[in-house]
Amino acid sequence: MATEITYEELATLIKTRAGVAVTVDELADPGCMFLDLGVDSLGVLGVLADLENRYGVSIDSSDLLGRPVAEFLQTVNSTVKAGA
Repeated sequence: MATEITYEELATLIKTRAGVAVTVDELADPGCMFLDLGVDSLGVLGVLADLENRYGVSIDSSDLLGRPVAEFLQTVNSTVKAGA
C-alpha cells in the first residue's frame, strides 16, 4: 500500500465522500481551500475518516479544518508515513 496520498487520490476521495468533483490542478493550487471547492467540513471529515480507515492512522481533524488543501495533504502524508 502506498504511504503517500496523491492529489489524484484525494480528488477521488473528495468525489466519493463529499460528492464534489475537483481537479488535480485545483487541489494543487497552494492557496486552495476546501470551501473554495464547495467541500464543507462534513465532506472533509468524510475524507479524513476514509483515510484513517485505509491507512490505520488517527488524524486530528481539529488541526486540519480551515487549512489550505496543500497543507492538509502534507499533514496527512506525514501522519501516514509516521504510522501515527
